Amino acid sequence: MKLTLLTLFLLLNTLRINAQYGEVGLVMGVSNYLGDLVPSQEYFLGTSFAMGATYQYNFTNRISVRGNLIWGQIRGDDKNSTYGSGRRQRNLDFHSHLLEFSVLAQVNILPFHPKRNFKPITPYGFIGIAVFHFNPTTTYKGTQYYLQPLGTEGQGLDGYASKYSLVELSIPFGFGIKFCLTKRINLSFEFGMRKTFTDYLDDVSGDYAPLDEVRTGNGFLAADLSNRTYDQAGNQIEKAFTPRGHSGKDWYTFMGFSVTYSMHKYIYFEKKKKRKTAKPKKTKKNSSGKWM
Repeated sequence: MKLTLLTLFLLLNTLRINAQYGEVGLVMGVSNYLGDLVPSQEYFLGTSFAMGATYQYNFTNRISVRGNLIWGQIRGDDKNSTYGSGRRQRNLDFHSHLLEFSVLAQVNILPFHPKRNFKPITPYGFIGIAVFHFNPTTTYKGTQYYLQPLGTEGQGLDGYASKYSLVELSIPFGFGIKFCLTKRINLSFEFGMRKTFTDYLDDVSGDYAPLDEVRTGNGFLAADLSNRTYDQAGNQIEKAFTPRGHSGKDWYTFMGFSVTYSMHKYIYFEKKKKRKTAKPKKTKKNSSGKWM
């Protein structure tokens, strides 16, 4: 216990002594999703645009804390799959906007500090916690519908789970590389995974519920969107209690670059060299030995 308190005291004291500066900037890149509608081997099929803002406080030239606000999109479609997987026959799809706020701890592999000594580049790693909002939709007969209120897997009915939350937590982690472009401008490239605690980013998780139960409890639209597997005549094929999705939590990722502005009071690439001031030479008094 004493050792832990001593370590914590030394760490806080080090951070206090070496507290340096903040950075503010913009983030731009792409977002992706991994789950029932986009397995890992088809990762790039769900690529969408993402953007946001970031603020980073650098305690030392290696340790930083960063806050990100990122907006992105995630999507998946069984039509992009191969017939052999059985996903084309399932015929499900989704699209969702995603808004994430995260707090990250960042560790630079090399010291990075353009104020004192010019250290122009470093790889880094990060990990943290995030809260995010999502809301999956699908397009059916030319109209877009939000899926969570419908209860496509029987959510909300007796004997079934309640409807899933649209606000969840995730654990972001990843790596990047950071460049110092000028005295104040930095450029970073990074890739980050997000481990979530929900299996419903895509509205797909468990088994098919019986069509009659879904129609009676949640409505005809919920039944139509819960099972989009049809026979040759265009009729729904009853698939009650067979897997609609797979157990396991969904993932999403962000990849891209950020441009940040360092808010130093003064920025130097090198330490200022103190000018040496020459001391005036003392002049010796005339000591000729003669008396006046």
